[in-house]
Amino acid sequence: MNILLVDDEPDVRKSLSRFLEKLGHNIFCSGDGMAGLKDFHEKKVDLLITDIRMPGMNGLELLRRIKLIEGSPVDVIVITGHGDMDNAITALKYGAFDYLQKPINVRELAITIERSREYAVLRTKYLRLKNEFDERLESETRAIRGEAQELRKAYLKEIGLDELCVYSDAMNQVVRQAEMYSTDRSVSVLIEGETGTGKDLIARYIHHFSQENSLLPFVAINCGAVAHELFESELFGHEPGAFTGATRSGRAGKFEAASGGTIFLDEIGELPLSLQVKLLRVIEDKKVCRVGGVNEIPVDVHFLCATNKNLGQAVSEKRFRLDLYYRISMGHIHIPPLRERKDDILPLAHRFISRMYTRKGKRFDRFSKSAEKFLNEFPWPGNVRQLKNAMEHLALMKAEGRVDMKDLSFLRDLSPFEEIPLSRPFVLGRDHFELPAEGLDLEALNERVIRQALGKKEGNQTRTAEYLGLSRRTLQGRLNRMKTMKEG
Repeated sequence: MNILLVDDEPDVRKSLSRFLEKLGHNIFCSGDGMAGLKDFHEKKVDLLITDIRMPGMNGLELLRRIKLIEGSPVDVIVITGHGDMDNAITALKYGAFDYLQKPINVRELAITIERSREYAVLRTKYLRLKNEFDERLESETRAIRGEAQELRKAYLKEIGLDELCVYSDAMNQVVRQAEMYSTDRSVSVLIEGETGTGKDLIARYIHHFSQENSLLPFVAINCGAVAHELFESELFGHEPGAFTGATRSGRAGKFEAASGGTIFLDEIGELPLSLQVKLLRVIEDKKVCRVGGVNEIPVDVHFLCATNKNLGQAVSEKRFRLDLYYRISMGHIHIPPLRERKDDILPLAHRFISRMYTRKGKRFDRFSKSAEKFLNEFPWPGNVRQLKNAMEHLALMKAEGRVDMKDLSFLRDLSPFEEIPLSRPFVLGRDHFELPAEGLDLEALNERVIRQALGKKEGNQTRTAEYLGLSRRTLQGRLNRMKTMKEG
């Protein structure tokens, strides 16, 4: 062993050095604490033996400084004067391997050094095994983590959450709010945002973010897609023969199906007034009564809803109950439109088109600068859904390579959304509107209404015709006339 001996008495250093050399050790000597510390840093030392009482830096301070060196495995044996037990105990607290009292018993010193050597061998083996274990554990953990990540990706894809991509600060804030609301199922959450912003994805994220909720039911219903006369049965269920067309065995409603999990009412603004008071009672009492039934059925659901309408205005127009509005908006999330979070546009476009190209066996290179500028400046009234559809159209029509401005011309040429302003427009109601005093261009108003209705229904002419109360043929005739007038 390489032993460093630190003592201010030359005779002690000389006698101990001779004894230790006879035992086969290599000895370095220092006359004080500072010199010992310097030698410790400069030489390869396996064991340090130091006196405590020395001028300048004493043995305790030398011990303390050595033990502060990160990763230092060197043992320290301290030498104390007769009856100096307080310093011996302090040395042990500082990390000394052992202590010997003067006058030194050389046989005891030899035994202590041998114990130190055996301990050092065991410590080296332990550290080697620990490092091997840590490396293997880290390797296995990485493998399991990677497998778990792949399973999570597959799971998210299965439940439709692989479309949730977050790049901008605005969407990071939305996701943080969703995570916060997922922890308390007693808080009803209202998610507001334009069509295509991903309200349903955020609702699913609130439900699935908590591991405990992942296996619980998530039941969604689009209030705008259910006939008004079927709403109550759809939500609350019905007893056998409760009404014409009712099933013979009766049926559980959406609330019962979602019990224990989450119910998501999309387009809550379409809920009829007659049902709003019943919905309020269910939210507050956690009980439903089936159509035609008399017994109340307990339900425990996390209530989420979404709307692309201004519910505040609907409340002021008496089309939505104020008490229900307060109850469903205990938690509130507003998803900004895509045009207000431009940091999301290009990353989403890249993600969508790369995936579409890969599916079709094509190679996507990049967007040109002019194409990127167009994508950033386009208003995207259909938001993320429109952007995804546009990239899918592009992947279908465009060959491999770079996407240029001319490849995106279909957005400008075919989009019925060009004239939609970026500011929040005035909402035209059935009964509440005023005509301008200076006159009105009815043809221009009709054209604008048709264009915005097409935008609202994402270009689907059948749904747009239903929305406007027209036949599809009548709508197509008006669109053809608008096109002819524009070309003329």
